[in-house]
Amino acid sequence: MKKMKNTLGFFILFLLGMQTLFATVVVPLDNPYISYDGVYYPQITPSKVVLNRHLPAMLNDWESGIAGAWINQWVITQTGVRIRFKTASPTIDLAFTQRATGGTIGGTPTSGFSVFVAGVSIATYSSLAFTVNNPNAGTATTFEVSLPNLWSVDFTGMNLADGYTLEDPGALNKPVYVAIGNSITHGTGQYVSSAKGYAFILANKMGWDLHNIAVAGATLGWSIAKNIKGKHVDHITIKIGFNDFKYSTATLASKKTEYGKLIDTLRANHPNAKIYCITPIFSNDNTGAAPYVLADFRTMVTEVVTDRQVSDKNLCLIYGPDISDASMLASGDPTHLSEYGANLFANNLYAKINNCALSVNAIEMEQANAGITITTINAGRLQMQVNYSGKYAVSLYSTEGREVYHNETTFDNIGANTLLWDQSQLSGGMYIVKVRGEHLDSTAMKVVFE
Repeated sequence: MKKMKNTLGFFILFLLGMQTLFATVVVPLDNPYISYDGVYYPQITPSKVVLNRHLPAMLNDWESGIAGAWINQWVITQTGVRIRFKTASPTIDLAFTQRATGGTIGGTPTSGFSVFVAGVSIATYSSLAFTVNNPNAGTATTFEVSLPNLWSVDFTGMNLADGYTLEDPGALNKPVYVAIGNSITHGTGQYVSSAKGYAFILANKMGWDLHNIAVAGATLGWSIAKNIKGKHVDHITIKIGFNDFKYSTATLASKKTEYGKLIDTLRANHPNAKIYCITPIFSNDNTGAAPYVLADFRTMVTEVVTDRQVSDKNLCLIYGPDISDASMLASGDPTHLSEYGANLFANNLYAKINNCALSVNAIEMEQANAGITITTINAGRLQMQVNYSGKYAVSLYSTEGREVYHNETTFDNIGANTLLWDQSQLSGGMYIVKVRGEHLDSTAMKVVFE
């Protein structure tokens, strides 16, 4: 009997020793050293964090473009959201649960979780519970975990190795970037990783703090701007319009009013933010319910933006087809970007944004012929009054006389005519714009871009 007692005692001690060996530290999810980045409206408790990108009122706000029961499954996804923390623990156990009523693509969040250290991806995970290994075990390391784009989750657990704690990861101190858009910006085609979407890649390249409020299925709606009212925002991209063309029967005139109201609301709420308006990108799908074609929507965006650029130097126009093509589309998908395409689109957009600072700050007219009058010139549009229809040639010369832009077009109508152009290829400085008519001599304008 005594021997049995001794054996039992040793066994109990063994179990206690094993428990100590494999013990973990449960971290309350409201720990101040856990930073929830890229999400404006999280609901944080010690045992569960619900990560909301939008105001609850959007569900019933029919001017937001994201209202209604069906689309709400994608409204409550976590594209662009990151969880950031710092620890020396050799392992970190993270747990998530599928969000009730949230949308999912696929049975599991395939490669949906990406872990970054110092801006470099060190691992991806496809399950709702996984263990992150510290590449610098024993050394305090800052981790950033990006969440799935189209697989809605709640955060429900964090454990550290025994004896370890979280440390202050510090503030991001990055310019804040808000992405507004539909499924292309949400991440359809890059299943189901936020980190592979163009907005995420662009933010990393620019050194921006991403808040992606795009929603798969979204249409143009001015009141989406309410989501970020009162928030500090430095940069905004707007890339929307395909769903309006594809599914909406509303007129282009109504869309023009809506787009203008969106920009005006954003500008009123964020007077110093830089706003980049991207027209709909390349698509192989040319059939829609709208009483206009997709090219008309692009022209409408151009008109709305260029009208405002006269007085708004922080407004930029980017022509979507210039930075996208068929090779960038996902396999079998006429509209959405593949992973390759999203990466290339981000790189192309990066280049355009870095050349978007140009605006007209001085114009001097040299009217040489009353038959052609240049009335407006800005980042995306040259507008003129002509007394004759016919062929016209437009050239832009540097002060050294080198032609840097040339376009030939036909104006069928007498009066106001518009030529769209891409100013982002130009550097700052003075240029001479010359317009030659088929039946007229030329007229010229000196213009300064800065």
